[in-house]
Amino acid sequence: MDTKGGVLRPVYGVCEENAAFFSSSPKGAAGGAVRQLVDAMTTIQEHARSLEPVVSGFAAIYHHFDFDPHIPANGYRSLVKLVRCCLLHIVHKGRYISTSRRSIFFRVAHNASEMEAYSNALCQLRALLYLAQRLLHDNSHGNLFFQEESGLSQSFMREYASMHKGCFYGRCLGFQFTPAIRPYLQTMAIGLVAFSENYRKHQSGIGVAASSLFTSGKYAIDPELRGSEYERITQNLDVHFWKSFWNITETEILAVRLRRR
Repeated sequence: MDTKGGVLRPVYGVCEENAAFFSSSPKGAAGGAVRQLVDAMTTIQEHARSLEPVVSGFAAIYHHFDFDPHIPANGYRSLVKLVRCCLLHIVHKGRYISTSRRSIFFRVAHNASEMEAYSNALCQLRALLYLAQRLLHDNSHGNLFFQEESGLSQSFMREYASMHKGCFYGRCLGFQFTPAIRPYLQTMAIGLVAFSENYRKHQSGIGVAASSLFTSGKYAIDPELRGSEYERITQNLDVHFWKSFWNITETEILAVRLRRR
C-alpha cells in the first residue's frame, strides 16, 4: 500500500487546509464545534505521521505470511487495509468539508463529530498495529502464529480488552465495507442495542422485540450512544442473550407470519 504518496499525502492536505481555515474563521455560536473540528483534524495528522513508518514496515514483509503466492491474504494485510480504508474515509470527509464549509447549510457540529469519530477509529487501529508489530517481533521468523506461549496470549487479550472499541460501532460502523451494506449493518446494530435494553424485562422474545421498536430511535440518532452500548453488550452479556436475539424470527408468531408469506 502506497500510504505516503497514495493516501497519507491527501490526508495531510485536507486536514491542514481545513484546520487552517477554521482556526482563522470567526467562531461565533459554533465556537465549541469549531474547536472540536480543528482538534480532530490535528489529531488525525498526528496519528497518520505515527502510522506511516509502521504501515510501511508491514507492507515490506506481510507478503511472507500469505496463504500462497496466488492468494495474497493474511491478518497483517487485513490490518493495513483497514488503516487504508479509514484514511480514505477521512480524505473523502475532509474534501466534503472543504467544498461545503461556506454553505449556510453546513453543520459544523455534525461534521466535527464525524471527523472526531474517524480520529478515534484511527487511534484504535494504530493501537492494533502496534500490537501486531509486537506479535511479529515476538514470534519466530516467518511464523504467523507464536509457537511458544510465554504469556503472549494473555498479554494480547489484556491489551485488546483495554481498547475502546465503541468507535467502530457508531459513526464509523462498516467503514471497511462497500457503502451498499452499511445501512443493513446499522439497522442490525440499532436492533441489537435496543433489544439488549429490554432484555430480561419480558418473558417472551416477541415482547422484547416489540419493546425494542420504541427504544430504537435514540440509538438511530445518537451513534456514540449506540457504539458504547454495542461495546458493553459484546463484553458483558452472555450466550443466552445472543440466542434470544438471533432467534427472534423463530418465535411462534413471527414464524407463522413468515410461513404465510
